Amino acid sequence: MSDQKPETAAIRVDNVSKRYGRTLALDGVSLEVRDRELFALLGPNGAGKTTLMHILSTVLAPDGGTAEVAGHDVVREPLAARSRLGIVFQEPSLDDRLTVRENLNLHGLVFGVPWRLRRRRIKEVLELVELSDWADRPVRALSSGMKRRLEIARALIHDSEIMLLDEPTVGLDAQTRERIWAYLKRLQEERGLTVVVTTH
Repeated sequence: MSDQKPETAAIRVDNVSKRYGRTLALDGVSLEVRDRELFALLGPNGAGKTTLMHILSTVLAPDGGTAEVAGHDVVREPLAARSRLGIVFQEPSLDDRLTVRENLNLHGLVFGVPWRLRRRRIKEVLELVELSDWADRPVRALSSGMKRRLEIARALIHDSEIMLLDEPTVGLDAQTRERIWAYLKRLQEERGLTVVVTTH
């Protein structure tokens, strides 16, 4: 008999279903994502990828089945589950009237990151996504690729263990897409993150 504990799944989805009226968006979906894994959900538009991401991020509740994030049930323990996540939704959610730094600071405030730690983390993530020189510029001055990198940085402010990225390269040109994918892979390896990404 082995003394080793079984490896915990970062994400566990068991028989999850979701309907929108008569439309069945998810039909008994089950999957497991291991700790520190880079996991891709592939499928065409309308396949239910975003619905599943919304369930994992506690935005939606499943109609049936269970989903866990870092061992926390997304329905029974939504705050504990959500605190482990960094999320980049398909639709941009930055405030373009604020500066790059202000967007990061606001996110840190929402997650209760203490001021000194928040200031240090902002500096770190700006360097990480190569936006330090743009820290005090308004977000509206950034290119689409830079905004995507800022959203990824924002998802790391509160020391997330798991990143959910819903179509992170949608609307970007081929060169920028390639750079974002390479960047995500490097980030995953360097920070030991579990990354779940949806894509065509």
